[in-house]
Parts: sequence; structure tokens; C-alpha cells
Amino acid sequence: MFRYRLSPKEIDLLTNICKGKSSIEELSQQISLSYSRTSELITRLKDKRFITKTGNLKKSIKRAKTEHAQRFCELTTSFPHIDWKDLLSHSKAEILTQICSSEQNIRQLSEITNKTERTIRDNLKKPDEIGLVKRKNDNYKITKRFTPCCSFLRNWRYFYNISLKDEIDPSSAIIWQQGLEFMIESDSSIDNEDIEETGPSLLSDLDDDLVYTTNTYIYTTRELSLKEHLKNALMIEKDNERIKKSVKKIADQENIDLKEVLS
Repeated sequence: MFRYRLSPKEIDLLTNICKGKSSIEELSQQISLSYSRTSELITRLKDKRFITKTGNLKKSIKRAKTEHAQRFCELTTSFPHIDWKDLLSHSKAEILTQICSSEQNIRQLSEITNKTERTIRDNLKKPDEIGLVKRKNDNYKITKRFTPCCSFLRNWRYFYNISLKDEIDPSSAIIWQQGLEFMIESDSSIDNEDIEETGPSLLSDLDDDLVYTTNTYIYTTRELSLKEHLKNALMIEKDNERIKKSVKKIADQENIDLKEVLS
């Protein structure tokens, strides 16, 4: 399994590849690294499906035809004056990906990324300075000018999520994704520490009157409340009357305000 996070040198290398086909020798000179080190980075980016290698040894490295590779090149060519390795490397991309999903405050970002609030604030200083994000009170959102950034981050995260899903259960399917989280459904029961049962199949465990044969799970790093699990059930089966009835039943039993579940 490849690493999701991009290093500054990977971003630097990929930015140069976006400009056209290149040889390893040319790329190593452009990013001031040895031939062997450049080759290592090329292998990483190839594993992440950002680049491909052709049979032409002189100009063998080029951008892959994947959606996330295309979106990255569109981003860097649209904003060539911005040093993207300062904005998208390491955990910074995770923070921005989450903001792309919806307006987020520091506490929310800290909870879902497992980073301290101080780390979140530090990582948002540069995006705030260049106008990539807009802050109002303690809430952040991506500015309209930088929509291409979100286009890349969403496509890159979706590609990564598919890889995660295939490692967890190749036969499962992604049915929802937002920011760093996604939900899957599977015909089989899955025992994996990275996912948590949620939605309709969790309801069937809690409600003896409900039978739901498909297994539904969420990939997340945070602990979800029962109210969130009920919301997920309605999100997955919004037109299923049996699910609606079960959600109401469990909400009443656990003294959960149904209006908050439906909101």
C-alpha cells in the first residue's frame, strides 16, 4: 500500500513532470537530487498513479492519465507562481481536503485529522496568507479562486480511498465520501480496526425488528455518536420506510432528538 501523503520533493518532481516528458537525468538536475534518489521518487509517484514510464529512455517520464494526476497538473499550471510543496505536503493536504468538504472550525479539523489545534492553526497560516482559505471567526473555507485545489484533493483522496477499500475488502463498494471519511457496503462481515460498523447494518444489531443483510461501515479516525450513526442510516437508505421507522424507534429509546438526526 502506498503512502497517501506527498513529500515536498515528490510535489517538486511532479510539478516539473507536468511541464512535459522528461528523462530521469533532466528531472534530477531540475530538483537538485541524485539520479538514484530521483528514481526512488519516480517509483513512489508511479505507485500512486501520478506518472508513467514509456519505452523511450531519453524522455521516459510523463504524467499519468489518471484523474488526480490531471487535476494536479491543472492546478500547478494554473497557479505557477505558488510553491505548492509548501501547501500540499505531509499532513497539510489532509487538512485542506477536509475544508474542501465543508466549512470547518479548528476543533472539527483537530478531531478528524488527529492533529492538535495548534498544529492545525500553524498549517493554515500559509493558505490564509495567500488567500487559499478564508477565515471567519474560527471557521475556514476554501476560496472560489482556488476551486482547482479542491478538485485535485478530492480526486486524489478518492483514488486513495479506493486503494484503502480494496485492502479492507476488495468486494466492497464506496457509497459515500466526504473529506477524509468514507462509507462502504459489503455482502460480508468485515473485522478491521480502521473501519466501524454504521448505518443500516448497525441498526439491525440494535433493533430486533429490523433485518438488513448488507453490511455498512465507515472509515474514520474519530469516535462517532449514536446520533451520527442514525444519520448515516438515513443517508444510505433515505427512501427506506423500514429504516426510517427503526431510526425513530432507537432515537426514542436513547432520548435522541429526532429533529437533530433529520437535520
